[in-house]
Amino acid sequence: MTLTLFVTLVTILSLVSSLFTEAIKKVFNVTKPTLLVGILSAVIGWVGGLIAYLLMGIAFTQSSIICLILLAPTIWLVATLGYDKVMEVIEQIIGGSLK
Repeated sequence: MTLTLFVTLVTILSLVSSLFTEAIKKVFNVTKPTLLVGILSAVIGWVGGLIAYLLMGIAFTQSSIICLILLAPTIWLVATLGYDKVMEVIEQIIGGSLK
């Protein structure tokens, strides 16, 4: 797996993880959203990574398996920090609350 592919997968899968997290938070009363993001990012990261590996014909070598394992915590970090910080900046710009 190349660095470009890893960053592309992290970007796409963290966006998907953030969208699913926000949808679940809107539908259900979630008291611990960070835990929810962690669980969703692990599932989405590993399943999405496996699907990408299979579709692109990437061999399961030692380095590609390590990248697949590191995909979930990286997606969790980006999804957790990304959405909350973007919403905070937007709220500061417009001077109100978006919630």
